[in-house]
Amino acid sequence: MTCYFKSAFMACFILIGLTGCELTSDTSTKNSDSMKAVHPNPKPRPKTEPAYPSASTVIAWHASSCGGFVLAADKKQYVGKREIQSYFNFSCKNNSLAPEKVLTMLLQLDQAYYWPDDIKHYWWLQKQQIKQQINAKKQQQALSDKMQKTLSSLATIEQQLLLREETKEQ
Repeated sequence: MTCYFKSAFMACFILIGLTGCELTSDTSTKNSDSMKAVHPNPKPRPKTEPAYPSASTVIAWHASSCGGFVLAADKKQYVGKREIQSYFNFSCKNNSLAPEKVLTMLLQLDQAYYWPDDIKHYWWLQKQQIKQQINAKKQQQALSDKMQKTLSSLATIEQQLLLREETKEQ
């Protein structure tokens, strides 16, 4: 009899335990479903995945901004299109006048989005070209400063020679 009582007690205990677990799991599922209904996702998912421009499109935008290349009308919306075109407009006008500012804008543009590899490579090539311009500008300035020093010292030597001739004549 005691064995029967123990078995019945264990069966009831397991049954209550399992039923209790099922009840709590059902309520948690119902709570999460009701939370979704009350708080919808604030950002609706875009209808289409964002499209990055191809490298040829970016190069065409660059050529259009700098060289008068005529683009065919493209109504497709690309990620970063406005930023890229404003960078190219600024770059074409200020590339030789202010290459440091152009490089700063390019670095900001490069880090603004996760670009595909072909565009990333194009940005790298642009950076190399701008860095070469900056170095050439620095070298030109150093050469100009050296020439100015040389001309200044030549003028000093010329004045000294003229003074010697004047003192010889007297």
